[in-house]
Amino acid sequence: MVFQLELQPAPPLHLTPQCVVHTGTVRLFETGTLIHTSGAPAERFGFFLPNTHPLPEDALEPRLWAEMHLMTAIAPSASGNFPFGVAHAHAAYVPDPRHALHRWLHLTAAAHPAREVRLGYRITVQSP
Repeated sequence: MVFQLELQPAPPLHLTPQCVVHTGTVRLFETGTLIHTSGAPAERFGFFLPNTHPLPEDALEPRLWAEMHLMTAIAPSASGNFPFGVAHAHAAYVPDPRHALHRWLHLTAAAHPAREVRLGYRITVQSP
C-alpha cells in the first residue's frame, strides 16, 4: 500500500542559537480500496520537512531526536482487532534527491494501515 500524505508544518521554534524544534501534523490516507488484515505489519513512509535549511555536505551531523504520536484514526468498516498507530520514528539528514550538494532533514516512520491517520511530529535539532 502507498500512503498519500498532507503536511501542515508549524513555524520552527528556536530554543537557542544551536537548538531548533520542528513540529507539525501529517495526514496519511488511502484513497483506493483498502484491504485491512488483522496482524498486518506497519507500513513505512517518509517525507522531507518543509521550512528547514539544508545541511552542507561537509557540515558535522547535528544531534536529532524524532517523535511522532497518533492524533486520530479513521478505520474502514470491518470487524476484528486491528492496530492503529505509528512506530519507529527516525530523523536524519539525507542527500538531496535532486543530486545537489546539500542534505535535507527527512523523517521516516511506520504506520499501521487505516483509511486515514493524523499524526503529530516533533524533531529537535541540536547543532554542534
